[in-house]
Amino acid sequence: MASTELMGREFGPGEVLFREGERGDTLFVIEAGTIRLTREIDGEPTVLEDLGPGDFAGEVAVVRGGPHTTTAVATTATRCIALQGEALETMIASEKEVAIRFIQGLVQRLHVSHEVLSLVGQRDARTRIVMAILRHVESSGEKRPEGVWLQRRLGDIGDEVAVSKGELGEISKVFLKLQLLRIKRDGILVPDVARLYEYARSGDG
Repeated sequence: MASTELMGREFGPGEVLFREGERGDTLFVIEAGTIRLTREIDGEPTVLEDLGPGDFAGEVAVVRGGPHTTTAVATTATRCIALQGEALETMIASEKEVAIRFIQGLVQRLHVSHEVLSLVGQRDARTRIVMAILRHVESSGEKRPEGVWLQRRLGDIGDEVAVSKGELGEISKVFLKLQLLRIKRDGILVPDVARLYEYARSGDG
């Protein structure tokens, strides 16, 4: 009979929990720290999502009984609860709240993956960056008197949508010249979201 005992695991910054293509039977629930999920697209690792306490990773391989579809790397010192597949099935069968939360998490993960893959599919790097910024504005932007603040670096957004540092440097010059963004060390300020939307629609380079 499968044991439902929970096993704690700790990972240092940069340590890999699992790799894309490897078979896996363990779900990781984050207790503390952060994990980044990436997927290889056109030969380059593309950021899909950053996870924090309460989030889980590895569920796709556990549910499908196949290989991982992403690579998970700890970005800070991270502590997780590791659940083997059979133990997870037991918990879902016996705990309604766990089952609901698990399903909601799967739906959210699919939604995020679809959005990112759609952005990466855009050939124009400038469009990918603008649409990614607008996505973050809608999901996590902080309204301030001077605009909407994103606590994300432009370089991280470039990584999300597979834009090289060279391309990103040229694109950021255009954004600054047109005063579409104010780029800070710890984040990005969008002074006028409506204007950024208009810029995205116009296709002006």
